[in-house]
This record gives sequence, structure tokens and C-alpha cells, in this order.
Amino acid sequence: MHKILTIGEILVEIIATEKGDGFRKATPLIGPFPSGAPAIFIDQAGKLGQPCAIISRVGGDDFGTVNLERLKGDGVDISGIEVDPLATTGSAFVRYRPDGSRAFVFNIRDSACGKITLDERMTRLVGECSHVHVMGSSLYAPSVVESILAAIGIVKAGGGTVSFDPNLRPEILKSPGMREALLTVLAETDLFLPSGDELFLFTEAKTESQAVAELLASGIKAVVVKRGAAGASYFDAGAALSLPGFPVEEIDPTGAGDCFGATFVSFWLNGASPREALEFAAASGARAVMHFGPMEGASTRAELERFISEQQAGLIMQENHLIDIARWSERPGPRGIPSICSAHPLVIEAAMLRAHREKAPVLIEATCNQVNQDGGYTGMTPEDFTRFVGAIADRIEFPREKILLGGDHLGPNPWKHLPADEAMAKAEAMITAYAKAGFTKLHLDTSMGCAGEPTALPDATTAARAARLAAVAEDAVGGRGGVLPVYIIGTEVPIPGGALEELDTLEVTAPEAAIETVRVHRAAFEEAGAAGAFSRVVGAVVQPGVEFGNENVIAYDRARAEKLSATLGQLHGMVFEAHSTDYQTPDALRELVADGFAILKVGPGLTFALREALYGLDQIAAFLFPAARERTLAEVTEAVMREEPANWAKYYHGSAEEQRLQRHFSYSDRIRYYWPHPKAAAAVDELMSLLDGVAIPETLISQFLAGSYARVRNGEVAPQAKPLALAAVDAVLQDYFAACRV
Repeated sequence: MHKILTIGEILVEIIATEKGDGFRKATPLIGPFPSGAPAIFIDQAGKLGQPCAIISRVGGDDFGTVNLERLKGDGVDISGIEVDPLATTGSAFVRYRPDGSRAFVFNIRDSACGKITLDERMTRLVGECSHVHVMGSSLYAPSVVESILAAIGIVKAGGGTVSFDPNLRPEILKSPGMREALLTVLAETDLFLPSGDELFLFTEAKTESQAVAELLASGIKAVVVKRGAAGASYFDAGAALSLPGFPVEEIDPTGAGDCFGATFVSFWLNGASPREALEFAAASGARAVMHFGPMEGASTRAELERFISEQQAGLIMQENHLIDIARWSERPGPRGIPSICSAHPLVIEAAMLRAHREKAPVLIEATCNQVNQDGGYTGMTPEDFTRFVGAIADRIEFPREKILLGGDHLGPNPWKHLPADEAMAKAEAMITAYAKAGFTKLHLDTSMGCAGEPTALPDATTAARAARLAAVAEDAVGGRGGVLPVYIIGTEVPIPGGALEELDTLEVTAPEAAIETVRVHRAAFEEAGAAGAFSRVVGAVVQPGVEFGNENVIAYDRARAEKLSATLGQLHGMVFEAHSTDYQTPDALRELVADGFAILKVGPGLTFALREALYGLDQIAAFLFPAARERTLAEVTEAVMREEPANWAKYYHGSAEEQRLQRHFSYSDRIRYYWPHPKAAAAVDELMSLLDGVAIPETLISQFLAGSYARVRNGEVAPQAKPLALAAVDAVLQDYFAACRV
């Protein structure tokens, strides 16, 4: 089997968390991330199981250790990396400009890797290799250029091959001797891998075909032109082939070209066809951009095979996983999908873990009040929320491509105190932000009156405003290239945040009202020039007769909803979306899905279960470590809620004692708004730190977390704080996923 060698820079990247054109003022930073173009390339090769090595130098510092551990862990031979205790490891400070391009400040030439040389030991390593891959970015110093050319000579003399990726950044193009070094390497190249205009760097040609012909005539065996998201093309003396890229949401493009190159070279060397090598390379590049950090998206072959398979399956399911949800009941597999309406990281993690067990995607939704362009009550914009969810997925290794993001109640509600024109302008900005951030399920809710308007608006006004937002969303995604959104219309539910008072009964939506809602919206979409968007309206929000108040739950009665359910026969291609299904029984959830309420929204029921677990752990900690904390978690949350009553005061009524009970134990679970509060968050952190590593006695779990006792006894759940918290949420999620498998 071929062994690949690369020579060049190893460094760390320090990345600014705020966009900007440079580093002329203080800015928040994250890192270090292991990096360096040849290091990223060889790391990806190693993850594929390809024998490979790198010759470089790092300092005897933490930055060097970060790289050494990553490369060795991913299967790279690091015997050619010299550790200089008196030098520092290279670095690159990176900032993303507003247009998505990047600004760099490099420290390479004067770092440890600026003094790479081939001694006798390194020369022996070169002799073990049959292929050299050269990155143009590595030709930054005379000693490095000399080492690379010497290695090429040794490998070529042994019948080996050379691949060359120009990988040129504006910051290094002006380096002395750069062009001469590039031309020298090109003369020895067998496989050339330029990106975009790099194809024309070494030819006089004006067109791509002319440039390729000139390069092949010079002795190069094959040329692969990388085109980013648009795919790639392969050329040799007898063949030309182009394949499209895979549509994914780009999180960070750094390292994608290096991962592409490593994958193509590995497959090419081992006899793969150009089509197979291109396909796997494109998948490698696509997965790379889905992860934040240069090496974080490197893939194993199994991961690439799964990604390609899922992408191909996605094409069969049209452009959006939910586009044909109305037909799920006609084939094997799930008949509905739970909608996880929460921004709590433990809830989201539990949902992903449950989806992984079910081999299913996970639908996570944010509401207009929770997440919007102004930050919402979570402080997150839609783009922030996308990163937030993605980071959780990466940490637990849940595939990002299985995450569906939804926006709930998208409309003027957060700004309804403003005149309608101003509120709708804010709503347009919000839905634009949601669409651009990759949310592919958008619930349009414009039913609420704004300043000077009645509380409830006529259907025609609601529909016209919804169509206006849909048109804006379509414009926002038109040039993005990814998955087109599906839409949900209608709003026969309480306002976002839950019912304002206790409930006894609910009127089920009249069948004729559901039909009229769809008819009016269809007409409004056509009038607004958004007929294409209406073709992707897959559901309508109706009231099936389920809700919860502070102290009671109204259960689903399928007999009362029978006529409403029957109207789906007239609403071709649509399902009903059921809000406020929290606290329904497993049987009721199964009946809802079977009756056409294929999207089951749940939120407070999940955080209610999480709060039960946290309070149970709170009592366990108080018993095990009675003097360890000044205040219990429950005492802290009570103080915070009393200090800042805005999120519960208008919902909880009665005597002082009744309100205290509701603050902590109501079904509406308005305590969920306080978990991000600094004091509450600190109290949870203190609790979890106190119990970290503690094997909680089963008897205490039986006493304070009885819902998880059986699963602990059966060995399904570890008797530790975080697994117990996740298990409490999962117990609720199990019912929802099971209901959707009817």
C-alpha cells in the first residue's frame, strides 16, 4: 500500500468569534485548533486509514502538543516531526469578514516550522514513502523548499509520484522566490489539484479547457479542479468528468480543500476510478465545512460512505425531509415526527441521543420570542441558534445532516406593541435571518393584532401577511443553494408561551374553518407571487382539543376530533400540526399521529421533566453534602423568580402560597425561562460539579428520582448526575418517538 508524505507547516489557528476585516482592535477569540494546510491534509489521509507521514517542526509548547496528539490519534506517522524546546509552534489568527471571506495574521516563517531540514533520519523516512503531496503554502522559506525538492527527488527516483495543490493565499504570494519554487514543483507533478483561478497560474491559456490541455501536455498525468460547493472536475489524457458538490450548510470552510485533496489522492493512489475518487473527495470536503475548526471535519471512510448514502436518500425524498410528510403513512417507517421546542442544551442533547437510538432525524424548533434577530429571550439570533445546536451535535457525534431546524410562530408577535408596518418589517427581518441560517421548516403566524388593531385579525389579513413573509423567505434562500423550506400555516393555539389562565375545555377546530384557512392562504400566496412557496406548505396548525394549564391537562379525545381529521382527505399533501401536546398519555400521542396530527410539538413537558430531575439531584446533594452549598438550587431559583417576575407574574394567580407552588411545579413550567439566568445557571453548575464523578446510591435514586430507578437497576442509565438528568428527559421523548412509529 502506498505511503503518502507531506512536508510543511504545522500550526494552531486562533479564531475571532466576531466578524471583521482584521485585528486592529481587541476581539474575543477561541482556539487553539490544530491546523496548517499540510497537517490538515495528512490528518485526513490518516483518518481514512491511509499510511502517511509528515515532516515538520513544532515548539516544545502546548500548541505543539495539541497538534502532535491530534495527528498521532488519527493515524499519522509523526516520527518526522521534530520538537524544538527553544522554539514556538506556528500560529494563524483568523477573522471572518462580513462577506464570508477570511483575514489571516500568520506566524510561520519565524516559528519552529520555519526551519525544516532533512537530516539523515528524515531522509530515511522519505525513503519509506512512495508519494509526496506538496502544498503551495508550504513554500514559505528556503530551507523548506529545499527539503521538499529533495524529498521529491528521492521519491521520484524510487518510481513514486507527486501531487501538488497550489493553495495560495494573498498573504504568501509575495514571498521571495515563491513563483520559482512553484514552477519547480509543477515540473515534477503527476496530479495537479488547483482551486478556481489557480488553474491559470502556470499557463498562458484564457479558457479552462485550454489551460487543462496545456498542463497535461507538460507531463502532468491528471488535473482535478476544485470548485467548492459547486463540485469538482477531473481531466486526464483520455477522460473528462465533472461531479456536483453535496448541498450542506457551511459552518466553516477552513480545511475543506485540504480534506478534499487528501481523500482524492488516497483513492487515486489505491486504484479507484476517477468518479469514485471525486465522489468521496466531494463528500469529504462537504463534511469538513459542516464543522467548526480546520481539522474537526476530517472523516473516516465509514463516515463518508454513510454521508454519501444519506445524501442519495435525501435526493429521493426531494429537497426537504418533510416535503412528503403527508405520505409517510403510506409506506413503512415513521408516520410523524416529534418537534422539540426547547433551547435547553440538555433537552437538545437528550433529543439527539434518542433520535440516534431510533435511527431518525431530529426536529428542533425555536420560537419568535426565544430566538430572533434581536436575540430573543435566549440572547441568540437564528445563526447563533444554528451554531449552538450544531456544537451540541458535534460534541456527542450526532450527524448534523440529520438535524432539522424549525422556526415557530414566525411573525410580528414580539413587536405587536408597534404599528403593523413596523412590526411586519421586523418580522420580515426575522424570517430572513431564519431562512439564511438554514431553518427549513417555517411556521408562519401573523394572526395577532398590532398597535391599534383588534386582538384577532380577519383571515384575509392574516393570510396576506403570511404570504408576504413567505415571499421574503423565498428571496432569502433563492441564491443559497441548500434545502428549500417547507411551511406551516394556521395558528389555532394560545400565543407563544402558553395559556394565560386555567382551562377546562377547548373547542376543536371546525372542519370548515381548517379548509377555509388553507383556501385563503393559497389565494394570498398566489397574489403575492409566492405560489412556489405554497407548493411546500405541508401542514396547518389546528386545535385538536389538547392543551395544558398550570395545574391541569386537557386530554385528546379522538371522537371529538374525528370530523376535523377527516378533512385531510380534502387537503392533499398536508398534515395537521398539533401544538401543546405536552403531558398527553402515550396512547393519546399514538392516536394523534394515527389521526393525521403528524407533527407533535413538545417543549414545557421536556423542561418539566428536566426540572424534576434537577430538583431530585438537588435533594440528593443536600443529603450527601449538607454543608457544601450556601443555598440549594430550589432556593436560588425561588429568589431569582421573585427578583425578576416578568416571565411568570401574569400567568400565575391566587394566594402567595399558590403562586409559590406554581413557580416551581406548574405544568406551564415557566421556570424554564430562568435556567439561562446567570444565578440559576451558576447554581446548576455548582450542583452538577458537586455530584460530578459521584456514584449516587440506588436507594437515593429510588427516593428522589423514582422515574429512573428501574433503568438504573437494569443498567440502562448510569447512577450519575448528568445521565440521570438526560434520562428524565428521555423518558418523555420515548413516548413521542414511539407514537410516531405507529
